[in-house]
Amino acid sequence: MVTLALVLLFPALYAMSCNEDASIFLLPIPFLLVFGIVMCLIFGPSSNFRTVHGLILVGMVWVEMFIIAALPFLLGGMTPLDAFFESVSCITTTGITMVVDVNDWPESLMVWRSMCQWMGGIAVVIIFIYILPMFGMGRMFFSNELEGSGSSQFSMKLRNAAKSFIIVYLSLTIVNFVLLILVQASFVDALCLALTTISTGGLLVSNTSLMNSGLWIQIITMVFMFIGGVNFYLHYKAIYGKRPRVYLENSELKFFALWLIVMSVVVYLINIWPLMDTGTLDFEDSLEEYKNSLFTVISFGTTSGFVAFDHSLYPEITMFALILIMLVGGSAGSTSGGIKFGRIRVLIRFFHNSLKNVLHPNAVYAVKIDGETIDDHRVISAVSVTLLYVLTTLIAIVVLLACGMSWIDSFGVAVGTITNTGAAFGNYGPTGTFAFLSAPVKLFLMLLMWIGRLEITLALVFLTPTFWRDVRFSLRASRKGTHIKKN
Repeated sequence: MVTLALVLLFPALYAMSCNEDASIFLLPIPFLLVFGIVMCLIFGPSSNFRTVHGLILVGMVWVEMFIIAALPFLLGGMTPLDAFFESVSCITTTGITMVVDVNDWPESLMVWRSMCQWMGGIAVVIIFIYILPMFGMGRMFFSNELEGSGSSQFSMKLRNAAKSFIIVYLSLTIVNFVLLILVQASFVDALCLALTTISTGGLLVSNTSLMNSGLWIQIITMVFMFIGGVNFYLHYKAIYGKRPRVYLENSELKFFALWLIVMSVVVYLINIWPLMDTGTLDFEDSLEEYKNSLFTVISFGTTSGFVAFDHSLYPEITMFALILIMLVGGSAGSTSGGIKFGRIRVLIRFFHNSLKNVLHPNAVYAVKIDGETIDDHRVISAVSVTLLYVLTTLIAIVVLLACGMSWIDSFGVAVGTITNTGAAFGNYGPTGTFAFLSAPVKLFLMLLMWIGRLEITLALVFLTPTFWRDVRFSLRASRKGTHIKKN
């Protein structure tokens, strides 16, 4: 609360400089400071703190961020539901918006929207590397998130790691901003684009995303979308460890880059095939088409959701390729959503070993990545997360179909929200809007965005009866412990 109160000062100052209403940012600050400071003074470490309490803490942190981020949208004139939806979309870095025309809203509010996406990206780092370790789950999640980055040798304290990752995150944002200014992007465009690119958020102060932007702005954005989709531990080693060669040495990074390049070629060939038959495609148009294909694949593959070309105009078979790219997502330890590329590598090795077991039933094959044996619990985790992603997506598609969406709309919206990409197809593509969805659908999409952002397993735990039984048990145990201490 205290941190977000201080962050609200920036859009307030920006609003003053633009002669806009700064009260929508200033009004919440006193209340946040008072409540935040009081909570800091009252609450402290607990001897009865259990894992279930920590999970509730994580859930409450996200809900608290959603509510606080929604206040300026609410005070700025949005309905309570739309304000909360906008907040959830930003904090989870999904990039779906209730804003039909950005010109109808204060520019400072759109800057706040970009800041919320930036904070949402960094919140993933803080939660998985700092908050989770406080109740004993940190090392498991930390190991899983950084799998494939050479993080088995990562021995520094997790709190210092969190601070270092935040500095790297901020540094990359500043570099992105400076480069955009150098290619003559306006201050507000450069600021919002830098904030939303490294966080793989996707919302800008524009109704057409980057479709009307210059070539160099699009190229810089492609580079930093890819950087945002790469494991941040690699950035730490390259910047803090002064080992830039780590990018060339890391196999996951190489395979991830190769995956994006191959899929961009596939999308490109699918799209130009009809033009090749007619003979109307010249060299310049061919380069432009590949640039659009590469931009779209990087945007979907890093779950950023930026648009340089209206992908809803692509053939339907391209839609299935883009959905697959969204589901795979970026690298582990990045701000991207999706299943994560590292888990996909584990799955491929696992299924390869399963096929070999058919030929050699008595043989025992270990899952190895870069010569390192992957523990069985990590393999099980990769399989379970993938299955849960697929199952949740299918359930979401069925629910959206039942709400009256077409199958193209349902497919795109379901995958776009669960992977935190924000991109969709059909009526909800780049030229469409989510503003006119019914209230139940908006609530359902908010749930999907939250589930996807919390790596699906962590979020789905809250929906299980076992979790709430453990909560009741821990509550009774805490009361009993307190009673014994009093006696």
